[in-house]
Amino acid sequence: MTSRRIGSWEVLISRRPLSRTDLASRYDAVSGKWARTARRFRLNAAYCEPLLASHVVIDLMQLEPKARVLDCGVGNGSLSIALNSLMKGPVDFHAIDTSAEMLVQAKSMMQHAGLDPHLQQADVQSLPYEDQSFDVVMAAHVLEHLPDPQIALAEMVRVLKPGGMVFLCVTRPSLFGALVQLLWRTWAITDQEGIAWLNASQLVEVGYQPVRLGAAGFASTAFWARRPL
Repeated sequence: MTSRRIGSWEVLISRRPLSRTDLASRYDAVSGKWARTARRFRLNAAYCEPLLASHVVIDLMQLEPKARVLDCGVGNGSLSIALNSLMKGPVDFHAIDTSAEMLVQAKSMMQHAGLDPHLQQADVQSLPYEDQSFDVVMAAHVLEHLPDPQIALAEMVRVLKPGGMVFLCVTRPSLFGALVQLLWRTWAITDQEGIAWLNASQLVEVGYQPVRLGAAGFASTAFWARRPL
């Protein structure tokens, strides 16, 4: 919320996030254009560097017989596709999205990239999985849509195995971030805020780095952390 005094008046402006239904409807509407958006911002390539820096890839390649990964808010699958491109062994990919039409796009894009994902429509704030089900739980540009991101993060940690990793990409403060905020009513998340969220979730080995999204520059930040054993 921001406020400004004009004479004896005080004007307050607050951000009201889109409801789950409205958010799903808006993503349904843009789903057919999302592949072009992903190419424009080079999302597949953009996610590769922080995935490597986080050691997520190394962790997953050491697991037998097959690592289990959950992608929350999968969109058209760019983050999962990026991770799969770095892997040398099989991965059991699961993914959710609140938008049914985005799941259609994700299925097409992920299968074209050689993945065989398990997809379902669900809310990241109430994940339909048992406790300690996944080796990695990740989300790209999801938490900034939510009125209370900590609720979703708590759910992500709940379904994460001890020793497993959370990997997040979020919009950071910038001119591009301000445009995203205006269009989608999202948060712009500082490094300090992201670190504080992970620490509050009792995660350890917290790391982060900026992510370059094509011509938009360093418009996002990747965060990662581990659930203690």
